[in-house]
Amino acid sequence: MPVPSPVRSRPFSVATALAALLALGAPGCTRGTVYSRSGTLQPTVAGRPAATFTTLEQAKAAFSRSQGAMTATLEDAAWIRLEPDAPGAAKRHPHYFEGLTTFQIQVATDQIVRPTQENYVLEDSTGNRVASTPALFKTDLGEGFGPRVLTEFTVTFQHTLSREMRWIRLTREGVGGGTVTWEFPE
Repeated sequence: MPVPSPVRSRPFSVATALAALLALGAPGCTRGTVYSRSGTLQPTVAGRPAATFTTLEQAKAAFSRSQGAMTATLEDAAWIRLEPDAPGAAKRHPHYFEGLTTFQIQVATDQIVRPTQENYVLEDSTGNRVASTPALFKTDLGEGFGPRVLTEFTVTFQHTLSREMRWIRLTREGVGGGTVTWEFPE
């Protein structure tokens, strides 16, 4: 005699499948915020005005790229000027104001990661290639489904953006990896 199943089946629908994918955390999403995977933007470099955005969230999303577990936001005056406490921006982003290329990075995983033991490589269209490792990181242990461990940190490179660059690429050399690219219009 067959044993009855305690789970009731429901009819399958496209809406059910879409809801399941969203609950699992589709690539390009980190805790509810959708980030660009590609597209062009204009970074603030010498001789070029900062791009104009109306909200901080909109501006940060434009300067953010995601792949796999990693989301990286290129620090830029276009969104830094929209943060609360504008006079304190130089304290919050010291390396950016020194002219270095800096990223705020989030890694969402099921396992705890140690970014200080990972290597991050920055390449640009002019042939420069530099590596860096974050000095500090903060980990938040979340709950629920999908990636539950969110690690946040900043990586700064001995690199300066210029008008001649057409793109930059950031690669995470750690478990799960990730490579993201920012393209700059001429």
